[in-house]
Amino acid sequence: MLAIASSPPATRARDRLLDAAIELFARHGFQAIGLRDLASYLGLHAGSLYHHIENKQCLLFELIETALSDLLLDTKRRMRGAKTPRERLRRFVQAFVAFNRREKQRLVLVTREFVNLDEEHQRQANQLKDAYRALLRTIIADEYKDRGHHEQEAGLITHAVMGLLYGQSLWIEVDVSEQQLADLFTHCVTGMIAGGTAGLTPPARPPKRTHRADRGPSGLTDTSDIPGR
Repeated sequence: MLAIASSPPATRARDRLLDAAIELFARHGFQAIGLRDLASYLGLHAGSLYHHIENKQCLLFELIETALSDLLLDTKRRMRGAKTPRERLRRFVQAFVAFNRREKQRLVLVTREFVNLDEEHQRQANQLKDAYRALLRTIIADEYKDRGHHEQEAGLITHAVMGLLYGQSLWIEVDVSEQQLADLFTHCVTGMIAGGTAGLTPPARPPKRTHRADRGPSGLTDTSDIPGR
C-alpha cells in the first residue's frame, strides 16, 4: 500500500500564516494589521511568527510577488495554442477575470497595498508587473498591425486596459458569470483598440483674433487713437 505524502508541520503552519496575512491585509489594510494582530488571529505568540518570516515588510512582498508570478504564469499557460492576436487577447482577459474570481484578496494586495512596499521591494515587484504589461502590449501591437493602425498607439491602450483590469479587483461582487464578465471586458478592450486614440486627440485651438479698430456710434471707424491721426 502506497503511503500518502503529507506536508511537514512547519510547512502547514507557514501556509496558515500566509493565508491569514492575505485575509487580514486585504480586509483591514496592511498598515492596520500588526504582527501581534496576525499572531492573535492564529492563536500564536507574536515571537513565534519569526520562525516563518523575516518581518512584516518581507511578508507583504512575498504575498505580492507570488500573486504577480502566479497571474503571469497562469496567463501564459492559458494563451498557449492561440493563433491570432484576437484569440490571445481573449485568453489574456479570461485569465485575469478567472484569477480575480479565484484570488480576489491577493489581487487587492497587488493593487492597493503595493505602495506600502519599500523602494527595493517595489523595484523587484515592478519587474513582474512590467513583464505582465509587456505581454499585453505585444498582443495589442499585433492586433494594431492586423488593423493597419500605428503600433505606437499600443502603449497608451495597454495602460488603459491594465487600469481597467486591475480596477476590477476593487469592485463589489457582481452577479454575473465568469464567462459573461470575460466577454464584457474583451468587448471593451477590442472597442478601445478599434477606436485607437482618436477620442483622446485634444480639440483644435480657435484661430487667433486679429485686432480691428473700434467703431463709433455712427458705425464709422474711430481713428482717434491711431498714431498719426
